[in-house]
Amino acid sequence: MAITLDELISEGEQIYAHRHVDECGGYVENDIYDPWKRKALMFIQKTYPNNPQIATFESHVAANEDEDHCFACLSILKAFRVVQPNDVSVDYDGLLNTIFEKFHTVARQMRRRHDERETLIINDEYDVQDMLHALLKLHFDDVRPEEWTPSYAGGANRMDFLLKDEEIAIEIKMTRSGLKDKELGEQLIIDIAKYQNHPNCKCLYCFVYDPDDIIRNPRGIEKDLEKLGKDFLVKVYIRPVN
Repeated sequence: MAITLDELISEGEQIYAHRHVDECGGYVENDIYDPWKRKALMFIQKTYPNNPQIATFESHVAANEDEDHCFACLSILKAFRVVQPNDVSVDYDGLLNTIFEKFHTVARQMRRRHDERETLIINDEYDVQDMLHALLKLHFDDVRPEEWTPSYAGGANRMDFLLKDEEIAIEIKMTRSGLKDKELGEQLIIDIAKYQNHPNCKCLYCFVYDPDDIIRNPRGIEKDLEKLGKDFLVKVYIRPVN
């Protein structure tokens, strides 16, 4: 019979409970810990493919066998209790990456309608939101626009989109004459801080539409802002790439 997640956790808890503790710290018995951690790694790789926590688990598996790594592996396994295996197999990061990378191409194509019929021209952030909403609907069932975030700095705020089932928030900006490198960075720093308190937000994607190439150092801004995520993932896309 195949082993279950709860059985792996129970086995790991027994290993951790019987660890050795001396003046140098604690360590677990390698002859029972090593087979368990590799069995657990194979289980999550097969059951939860594409989950970013697998890489973290792998790093603990490769490390020396001490109680800290054992405890960390147990914590990761316990977190998988709230993850649905069938959902995790979907590469949500890849889907969003494609949407953001192709957004400008779609926006240009929308202007080329047959017989010059009316269409959606991207003039401001609301236009970006409308088009992005339609593109998200292709891949996600529950897309919630203008979801409230918890109070931050004395006031309530709204996020642009929440993908509730995937626990992903999306913040949208469009550059203009008054929104350049400095102003954009300041706004997104505030956004990242407020999203960290949202109970349904485990990942934040910031999509900045810059069709006129106003941002001078887009890759630098992306890297700096992505470092600000403490307890959740932050990804920043300033597109198109010119």
